[in-house]
Amino acid sequence: MEMFSASFHQKLTEANSSFQATDTYAQSVVISVERGMEECKHQFLWEPWGCPKSSFSIFSRSNKNPATKEMAFLHAMISSSIVITLTRNCSQGDFKSCGCDVSKKGGMAGYKGWHWGGCSDHVKIGNRMAKHFLDNKENGRDIRALINLHNNRVGRMVVKKNMRRMCKCHGVSGSCEMQTCWMRVQDIRTIGDRLKEAYNNAQLFSSNSNGYNIPTIQMRRLDNSIPQLQTPEKLKIPKQQLAYLDLSPNYCIANESLGIPGTIGRICSKEDGKRISKAEKKSCRTLCRKCGHRVSIKNTVIERTCKCKFHWCCNVKCKTCVDQVTQYTCAAREH
Repeated sequence: MEMFSASFHQKLTEANSSFQATDTYAQSVVISVERGMEECKHQFLWEPWGCPKSSFSIFSRSNKNPATKEMAFLHAMISSSIVITLTRNCSQGDFKSCGCDVSKKGGMAGYKGWHWGGCSDHVKIGNRMAKHFLDNKENGRDIRALINLHNNRVGRMVVKKNMRRMCKCHGVSGSCEMQTCWMRVQDIRTIGDRLKEAYNNAQLFSSNSNGYNIPTIQMRRLDNSIPQLQTPEKLKIPKQQLAYLDLSPNYCIANESLGIPGTIGRICSKEDGKRISKAEKKSCRTLCRKCGHRVSIKNTVIERTCKCKFHWCCNVKCKTCVDQVTQYTCAAREH
């Protein structure tokens, strides 16, 4: 992860000058963006796009990027990552201005055997922060900006809808006669999986497709929210569905002007077994052969720490093991 510096505070403060506590949350925002990008890379590890780092910047306006299916996922992923990180920061007491969800305290009428206790994650605060930091990047007032705002909201909603109730038992000899329960946001991997499902079902929208009426221009409120007007101009997109406007470019071939690195040099996998995903099993075909490249095979030697033993007191001594591995990468076809 890149070193956090004062320049980040300055840039983020300038971009969000209306938010007095920006400097307080700035470090968490940059960490959550990094985590969101890491999860994006994981979800697209075996696909041509690969989620390159150049795809997103917290400092640049989103209207510079095409509103593709992949960018729809990335907007939602970064949005959800900010919600998760800042919500957990609040619960852990990292900020003086926020904390646990105090509404979830005490008994619940009609619910026998458990009551609210502990520290529930205050996801509404995380949502509000993520909305402020990301939605302010959208300075346009056209359909592209509205689509980006919608996908930001999908990311926030997925975190909220997938919160989990955790409980601790109380009673004689673990009888669990009473439980104390609290709410937690899901881990980022679970949310990434949910958003990948949404990506697979994302809808391409245009003014005349699928019965949806999407205007070329639509007004937005001063706080960047989408006005819920009961008029033909209302943006009619299902709340939990990712939306995009532009068809994806060819991610197989490098295109510097579009920020596409291509798939030459990408590592693919020949692993097999029940625990290996279908995407990984097919990765050499997906990343290499389908893109018009060949699979290069290279035997290489790697060193790793192994056979560690604890010695009283208090050292851990390890050996260095050498493994010979076969690496598969995409390479240009020989002419």
